[in-house]
Amino acid sequence: MKIHKQNFNLIFLSFLLYTAFVFGGFGSSIFINQSHIGQKLAGVLKNEDINRNNLVWIFFKDKGVNSDNELSNPGNFLTDKSIQRRLKRVKKANIFDERDLPLSENYIQKISELGLVIKNKSKWLNAVSCYADKTQIENISDKDFIDKIELVEKYNWKNDFTNNFSDHLNNLKVQSDNPVSINYGPSLNQSTIINVPAVHDMGYTGQNILIASFDAGFDNLQHNCFNKMRSKGLRTYDFVNGDTIVANAPDHLGAGFHGTLTLSLIAGYDPGFLVSPAFESKYILAKTENTQSETTLEEDNWVAAAEWADSLGADIITSSLGYLNFDPPDTSLTWESMDGNTALITRAADIAVSKGIIVVISSGNDGFNAAHNTLNAPADGDSVITVGAVNSNGLRADYSSVGPTFDGRIKPDVMALGTFNYTARPGPGNTGYTSSSFGTSLACPMVAGVCALILSANQDLSPIQVRDILRSTADSSSAPNGLRGWGIINALDAVNIALGSKVNLASDYILFQNFPNPFNPSTTFRFALRKDAQISLFIYDIRGRITTKILDNVHYSKGNSTLKFNFNNLGLSSGVYFYSLFANNELVDSRKMILLY
Repeated sequence: MKIHKQNFNLIFLSFLLYTAFVFGGFGSSIFINQSHIGQKLAGVLKNEDINRNNLVWIFFKDKGVNSDNELSNPGNFLTDKSIQRRLKRVKKANIFDERDLPLSENYIQKISELGLVIKNKSKWLNAVSCYADKTQIENISDKDFIDKIELVEKYNWKNDFTNNFSDHLNNLKVQSDNPVSINYGPSLNQSTIINVPAVHDMGYTGQNILIASFDAGFDNLQHNCFNKMRSKGLRTYDFVNGDTIVANAPDHLGAGFHGTLTLSLIAGYDPGFLVSPAFESKYILAKTENTQSETTLEEDNWVAAAEWADSLGADIITSSLGYLNFDPPDTSLTWESMDGNTALITRAADIAVSKGIIVVISSGNDGFNAAHNTLNAPADGDSVITVGAVNSNGLRADYSSVGPTFDGRIKPDVMALGTFNYTARPGPGNTGYTSSSFGTSLACPMVAGVCALILSANQDLSPIQVRDILRSTADSSSAPNGLRGWGIINALDAVNIALGSKVNLASDYILFQNFPNPFNPSTTFRFALRKDAQISLFIYDIRGRITTKILDNVHYSKGNSTLKFNFNNLGLSSGVYFYSLFANNELVDSRKMILLY
């Protein structure tokens, strides 16, 4: 095709005008490889001044040379704790993959040579984050080792519960008629709703479990309820300011108290006041959010914190900060983005689960919308445990975000108390307690604490198995929906299922540990049947003699069964006894119990 000189001049002039419009004027000399520019970044570059810095992800094409060979030596790039967790909980043939490999040092050096200062590195995403202006993006975009350059998203945290504290605790219902061995004080109700005290009575308190808490800041770690946690040793890191101070500091970006509230609901231990589910666990704390000015989170901080937790061998991540809107001028996520794959923070959360880490996330506080979901990322992840909130009557709280996800999955997964929870009072030097209503943020750590109880009972369970156990034992498990998911969790039933799985996952009949144990004068027996059977339950003394036939060849239908029995008037003395379950006259299992008068 012949092009006349006049036509060519018009074409070239049009090209210059387009370049000036997209990249900021004729004098900028910006020629960017558009195939390497992400959609969000392209929109920003179109409208921004040439000298403005953007926080961007630079994604690499691969992990460099010889990456396949390195996978055969995981000890070269993973800690022993991380490897051991995966060996226990990653239920697939290949427990290591290319995402575990470190970034190519050669690529990092080339980025640095271009004058860019790296903020965070992510081996899972094969990317680094750094600030770059248009000229620097131009210089990077044509490199053959670059896959894509995209904005690091900054999320606004929607919180309608700021400073919602009260010294008047009239809304807390203390169930004093429930005998337990620990004095929970005013915190008894929030634990009883999810049946935690009975699990503590069995001896499961989160021991031998490492929990990572991600939040906006922890301003009162010297509170009495954290004494036990601090005595076990504590690792901290501030991903906003780049040091180990997660409390408020004069020269630091952001000042947060939210982490004090959430942490006290999973780790708190101050008998007579506050006893939380996982008070014997060990903890690592990460500040991932900058609360200065607008409350925002940069997703690279969350991803970096997740990889840090993985490297330290964390068993559980609890994160009560959900995100939906971006800072202007970036385009916000919408309900249609809640599909499990769009938000990068959601993808990172699911990767963490694939590495054997249980990830527990609050669903959000955006309430109900008849037209669509109101979830906040990363609550839309298909592998995370998403937590909604109920009130003290067990009803879904009005503010609790709902599903389903855009791709049709039920969310939230489970529920716990999120209104008028009894928490440590935030603020440096405060020693008291308060009634807090911070929505699903407060429900999330309590569910994470129950996950620690489950792992204490059976450390071989995968994150998906733990999630499924919580779902199957929740109060709406027979009819899950997008408002309450599978319902309010039941820690006792969940732990008993975990114990049964540990003993004999394939058995048609499972006998659980009685509770409380020791007991006086009543205790409760539980068993699970996968099919109908004639059931007998006998009590034996230490010499093997039958003392009591609680059940004698009684027909039971399949399902979970509970039987409370009072030992008064049986003439039994204090001591050790055994109880045995028989199904169709065949012994299922025997367990030990202690009667104390």
